[in-house]
Amino acid sequence: MTSFLFRLSPIFALLTLLGCTPLAPNEPACRMSPTLETEIDAHHAQEIATAKGAACIIKSQEKVVLIRHRLTGKLDFPGGGFSDDNSTACTAHRETWEETGFNVSVETYLAKTNNGLLLFGCDLDAGIDTLPDVFEPPPWATIEVSAIEKVDPFLIDHQDLRFKDDLILLRDSFISFDAKK
Repeated sequence: MTSFLFRLSPIFALLTLLGCTPLAPNEPACRMSPTLETEIDAHHAQEIATAKGAACIIKSQEKVVLIRHRLTGKLDFPGGGFSDDNSTACTAHRETWEETGFNVSVETYLAKTNNGLLLFGCDLDAGIDTLPDVFEPPPWATIEVSAIEKVDPFLIDHQDLRFKDDLILLRDSFISFDAKK
């Protein structure tokens, strides 16, 4: 029996080294403005009811942080679909963390895209302004995200985005969200 296990040990070593995808660490606790859920319930309940997901608008000086979607090669908001136990704001927080590794603070509701994605203004105090305009996503996000990019929303066109009709909403949300500095 020992010799059988010894012969299998190279296979186990190979599977351990090559067969595993880096798992994401546990997600951080959701951080949001104390008044955000009340604001959403009071003013945006109908929009929220038909939403399919949530994302963050993160400002870095005069640029916005977007992800480069691996499958399409296009830019997209860091965000994604709802899970049963998350609020809309916490979904934006969780999905942004999963795709960028950034522990943002969700501050304000901005808009809803035609695809049902809720956009939230999110703050990040992690020195993002010192990062280059294009940088690697965290290892656990590389299946979905090929790069994280800081772009001027007024220098891209609709062809650059995964969903072309999001451009005007991206620009409007960028202007309306006054990120803390």
